[in-house]
Amino acid sequence: MQFDVFGIENPLIDLLVQVPEEFLERMELKKNHMMLIDERRHQFLLDQLEDRKVRAEPGGSCANTLLGIAQLGGRSAYCGKVGHDANGQAYIDKLEEAGVTSFIRADGSRTGSTVILVTPDAARTMNTFLGASQELSAADIPLAALKASRLLYITGYLWDTEGQQEAATLALRTAVGEGIHVAMSLSDPYCVRRHKEAFLDILDRYVDLVFANREEALELTGTDSTHAAMLALRRWCGGAAITLGGSGAFVTRGDEHAYLDPFPVKPVDTTGAGDAFAAGFLYGVTTGASLFQCGRLGSYLASRVIVQTGPRLQGDVRAALAPVLDDPRP
Repeated sequence: MQFDVFGIENPLIDLLVQVPEEFLERMELKKNHMMLIDERRHQFLLDQLEDRKVRAEPGGSCANTLLGIAQLGGRSAYCGKVGHDANGQAYIDKLEEAGVTSFIRADGSRTGSTVILVTPDAARTMNTFLGASQELSAADIPLAALKASRLLYITGYLWDTEGQQEAATLALRTAVGEGIHVAMSLSDPYCVRRHKEAFLDILDRYVDLVFANREEALELTGTDSTHAAMLALRRWCGGAAITLGGSGAFVTRGDEHAYLDPFPVKPVDTTGAGDAFAAGFLYGVTTGASLFQCGRLGSYLASRVIVQTGPRLQGDVRAALAPVLDDPRP
């Protein structure tokens, strides 16, 4: 196989900025959630932040995960669409510099971006202008590269436009037809509310492993406990991972179940925690690790990411994860 994980989603420039709680109130934003915004609202928020330091990085949930896999030594590839502009080219260049093979099309309108507002408690509130990413279509999917992959990874964000849905559906059908495993992240509670019935159908028809935080899992399954949500998810797909923030994670696959205790850290910025968990977990899957070890890899990578600013771990990631990568436990 040419790639361990092939991902499809929205290539977005992340614009991270520290703000006080009152800024969210003044902007009438719901804390710790993702909102889709138009270009006008996007520019308005940037204007309100002009006196603050803004850190720009290539982002997007799926890209964060694929970068994490590459940092761990896995072979990952990414498909999406950016604008034919400086931000789009910079995105592609930095992605490939980080070891991810790019199948990004750079022929859309303005490259999309997410304004990520980080409050003192490390919560992040995301305001996403999709820009060119929402112009992805079925014709943009490189089927030969997908067929040369061990696993397809998608996120729920792809269901926000008709063209993206068609692209994702083609990829899903191709993967299942080729015997390629499929993993999906539910992305965001609002995303689940917008597309609940579609997600349930997708899990049932295509998905082998689903990633969700507790709020997303409860929203999708209509249950009121993590245990009930896990049982419900198991009825739709064979594996599931529910992250519980500072309370750890619960994972299941086939007849196996495991609870992962949290690694004790003091969060600085929780941006990308779920993406990091998925990166560690999927790397474990593609290297034949046990369910418990997959969960440990995901949990530990997430714990390292949230003690810094930004969605991806800096420096030698394999060295940082050595306590878990070299752990002999099954």
